[in-house]
Amino acid sequence: MRPGSPSLDAIENRLERLDWLRQAERRAAISRVASVIAHLIGTPLHVIAGRAALIRSNPTPDSVEENARRIEAQVERLAQRIRKLIDYLTGPALESEPQSVEALVREALSLYAPIAALQGIELISAEAPSKAVVDGAPVLLVLTSLFSLGVRIAAPGARIDLGFEQLAGNAFAFELSIPGVSAPKGSIDHLDPPEDQVADAETLQVLSVCNAIARQHGGRLQLAEPVAGRMAIRFECQTLDS
Repeated sequence: MRPGSPSLDAIENRLERLDWLRQAERRAAISRVASVIAHLIGTPLHVIAGRAALIRSNPTPDSVEENARRIEAQVERLAQRIRKLIDYLTGPALESEPQSVEALVREALSLYAPIAALQGIELISAEAPSKAVVDGAPVLLVLTSLFSLGVRIAAPGARIDLGFEQLAGNAFAFELSIPGVSAPKGSIDHLDPPEDQVADAETLQVLSVCNAIARQHGGRLQLAEPVAGRMAIRFECQTLDS
């Protein structure tokens, strides 16, 4: 190591700190979006509710027509604002970056194995295939997000296992076995809020975002019911021509 270079411990601590910042940034972004949505829809919905109450209390033709017109105007205004918000929040698609599964797994482990080790957790991977080529950016994003979730949830002394399966056609699957991850009560397909406030809300958020990224690139995320306290998370993606 060159004089003045950071020690291995310092690098590992920096990686852990970066992962913490990654989680904090995601929470802050979600909170900000929620705040913007609440502000955006709050006034129009209040006006709509008020006009609907006026129709009930005074159902004369003139009153109904006027209040219905006001409701229609508020609905159109709300729809326009939501469309603008969607356009604003929809960023550019990730650029295609073909990489071998072997290289991606090596990169993901180089980032998260030290973080896991600091928590007393092992990341164990089967031998990754070198010939399978996938779109690097989204796959690495999903894979490291799942590693981050697993490291945060698993107890010290646990191990997280990563396996692979070549599927029919051009499909490929990553299979993570993570201890301590329970099946979320909400749907990961639509990020529907659970009926009650639950402890695994953040797990649901991470899995939903990973599923959305996978679907944007022709893949999907599947969850299996925990067996012996371990949940299997299956991340399917498309392989590319090498």
